[in-house]
Amino acid sequence: MNNNAPKKRIAILGAGGLGVCTALELANRGYQVDLYEEHSAPVKKASYVQEGKIHLGLIYALDKELHTAKEMINGALHFITYLKRWIEINPEEIISTPFYYGVHKGSLMSPEEVAVHYKRCSNYFKEARDHFKKDYLDLFESLEISRLSDSEIESVANPEYMEAIFKTTEYAVEPRIISEKLTEAVLAHPQINLFLNTMITAVSDQGNGLKVHFTHDQNPAAEVYPEVINATWNGLLAIDKTMGIEPPQKWSHRYKFGNKVFIPLKNEDLPSLTIVQGPFGDTVNFRDRGMFMSWYPIGRTGWSEDYRAPEWDNQYSTAERMDVFEKSLEEIALRIPSLRNLKFKREDISPVGGVIYAHGNQDVDLADSRLHTRFEVGMRSFGNYHTVNTGKYTIIPLLAVSIANQISGKTLF
Repeated sequence: MNNNAPKKRIAILGAGGLGVCTALELANRGYQVDLYEEHSAPVKKASYVQEGKIHLGLIYALDKELHTAKEMINGALHFITYLKRWIEINPEEIISTPFYYGVHKGSLMSPEEVAVHYKRCSNYFKEARDHFKKDYLDLFESLEISRLSDSEIESVANPEYMEAIFKTTEYAVEPRIISEKLTEAVLAHPQINLFLNTMITAVSDQGNGLKVHFTHDQNPAAEVYPEVINATWNGLLAIDKTMGIEPPQKWSHRYKFGNKVFIPLKNEDLPSLTIVQGPFGDTVNFRDRGMFMSWYPIGRTGWSEDYRAPEWDNQYSTAERMDVFEKSLEEIALRIPSLRNLKFKREDISPVGGVIYAHGNQDVDLADSRLHTRFEVGMRSFGNYHTVNTGKYTIIPLLAVSIANQISGKTLF
């Protein structure tokens, strides 16, 4: 690279997981990146508060065409490899225990139906791994799934509530550790200017460029760029609308609690368990880094079909958050009794929530809800304005590199 060549300027709106990874990738390719974030720190919202599962398609069994499973598996196989382009990370230090999948009584699918889907996921995993020559999380060569016998179910969950339990080799990673490392990387990069506490209000076409309108410390301002990427989450649709761009289909924003409890755990203390198929919940055992717990019927507290999600984070008092945690714990402990054996103090609990943006405006208790499919993701371009539906945490690193390939016109692997 000619270091004396003028740097190409680009604005990235939103310093969540995707915005930061894309900024790092483009900066490494010679771009001068202005990265805007409305909050006080990068990577502290959706990519920080969720369970960190690196999906292998198993939860998307209601997508009968396997589109979502394939999207997730492709992203999962690249996840750690591509993160290592920007940060130092040892996957063995941040992964959870392997996931079980519990088919809840009243599930939208029978155990036999989900078993067929799991087999298809396992087959595609092999095909994709052979194609990409990458291991899952740089550790695992195959997706193994086995159904527990009736006598084994009780060791994982309450058989009163479960029709079947499947043992898998799917994992989560601790997203807070990744967030911290990405934050360090973006703050240290000489070709990235990070603007915090800066709310994007509009983008307008100026003919010779795109003007980004924003407020910083309540003061309005604007800056013109040759190219703009909208990688926001809450504000994606509202900013697109200022450019006259409508979403391709109906959508929804949801607010979901993903409670963390910071106590050291042994493998046998708690299963990492996702309950399917429908509006249920999950637990994640991160060993020394604690646990994650959610129960959807109580924890999904917000729903909006507006262009911008409400400021849900500011709407709950500490007492209200603890109430959601306690009620969620009570319900999920009926299904996973080992939760009752865990000892923790109030100060160990982080009852946080995050916004989920997705195509579809029917909730997950309906089999035909579009929320059961998450494959219509990626970047849409309108001239030099690009808007990105991130989809899921799993695909962020792969999507960031793909975006950089399209923007730069150079395909790097």
